Amino acid sequence: RTYDNLDMLLKAFEDEKLDAVVFDAPILAYYANNDGRDIAKVVGPVFLRENYGILLPPDSPLAEPINQSLLRLRENGTYDEIYRKWFGTSSR
Repeated sequence: RTYDNLDMLLKAFEDEKLDAVVFDAPILAYYANNDGRDIAKVVGPVFLRENYGILLPPDSPLAEPINQSLLRLRENGTYDEIYRKWFGTSSR
């Protein structure tokens, strides 16, 4: 079965109309560690890891500062710390 949006999907899960949900791993991890912490648990490995990007206009002056900031967050461990706080596991 499909649902028109995430809210409808999670409502069906909360109402026990679904035994399981397959969706984007970061969103489910956030849900399981926040609103769904008493009723949901992410199990098993991620089926397919996807990379996310940031879209900017061509020649944007923000591209270099964003890239440098993301690299710095990765290198000093802050990225993983933030990821664990909101999603409950390491991003790697």
